[in-house]
Amino acid sequence: MTVSKIEWTDRSDWNPIRGCTRVSPGCGGPGKHGGCYAEAIAARFSDPGQPFHGFAERTSSGPRWTGKVEVQWDRLTAPLGWRKPARIFASSMADWFHEALPAAEIASLFAVAVAAVHLRGHTIQILTKRADRMREILESEAFWGQVNAEAGMHVMERTDPLDRRWGDARATLEEYGPGKPPPGIWLGVSAEDQRRYDERRPQLEATPAAVRFWSLEPLLGGLDLGLADDDECYCDFAGRGFFGSFDRRHAAPCPKAGQPDWVIAGGESGPRARPVHPDWARSIRDQCAAAGVPFFFKQWGEWAPGEACGAPPTRTEQTTTWWNEGWHFGTQTPADGRNGHGDDEPDLYRVGKRRAGRTLDGRTHDGMPGGAA
Repeated sequence: MTVSKIEWTDRSDWNPIRGCTRVSPGCGGPGKHGGCYAEAIAARFSDPGQPFHGFAERTSSGPRWTGKVEVQWDRLTAPLGWRKPARIFASSMADWFHEALPAAEIASLFAVAVAAVHLRGHTIQILTKRADRMREILESEAFWGQVNAEAGMHVMERTDPLDRRWGDARATLEEYGPGKPPPGIWLGVSAEDQRRYDERRPQLEATPAAVRFWSLEPLLGGLDLGLADDDECYCDFAGRGFFGSFDRRHAAPCPKAGQPDWVIAGGESGPRARPVHPDWARSIRDQCAAAGVPFFFKQWGEWAPGEACGAPPTRTEQTTTWWNEGWHFGTQTPADGRNGHGDDEPDLYRVGKRRAGRTLDGRTHDGMPGGAA
């Protein structure tokens, strides 16, 4: 099994879609800070004869998508041949709900995802910035009719003929729809700041899914996730609600309507990476803990607080401090940092993704939906 470099998944090598376009600040832009890792990789392999030729290009302002988006039909059924169950980040290089993809083509992708869960026990993780289109498509009965029909065919094709004597293999594959989303398919939305989170949140909450999650990466500001209820409601082990004073050591927060099943947060990597303030990450961690939502801290990215930087600097490092609603950049020489990296001032040091790591206040956070390992 391929081990993905993306910490919250097992495999990210099922990429049946090529191409994308920028849709919000998290995607970066020409001459600006930050940028999309998929766009950079695609541009690197965009010469004639290479896989992303025509989908991306290298320009004087940096990598750029061309706007061409297509399903790669020869890669469509790859997960059906992977026998070891795995968490699969589907189309890590594209967006399943890009407006250039017809709903019928997205249904064919979903059919393979449903069959992969049914036949191989995979978990399919799908992440989008186009939450409105995701909701619109997944609320369609016609869409699910096509998904069910094609998923049934995939299952039949890969069912041992000896097993068919006991009946039609499709009988074990349930009919899914807006009111009955398939298990094993996790649907997530990416947001980088409060505006995009607020815009996309109602769409994710209304999307039919077995598991809904947020990827708050690259995190570009503090976020109020709106997870807490006004009333202090907790549940005992039987799921009954309680109000008022009691021993909370034996209880958990009551789930709030529309509450996500998982939250991922992380900073940006790459040559033009933007910093993430430690307090932004801490706030998301604490909001998730208060609401009982699993939290996964993916990475600091290029920039990290002193506590994560290790030994005193051996070379001049870039530093940055958050002040007056903006980042103020500077440098620190080895002489300046001979006593080590400070935890308070400056806020962050540019030490690179590998050295920065992914510990937050001295520990890793690897929360998963339902306690999945």
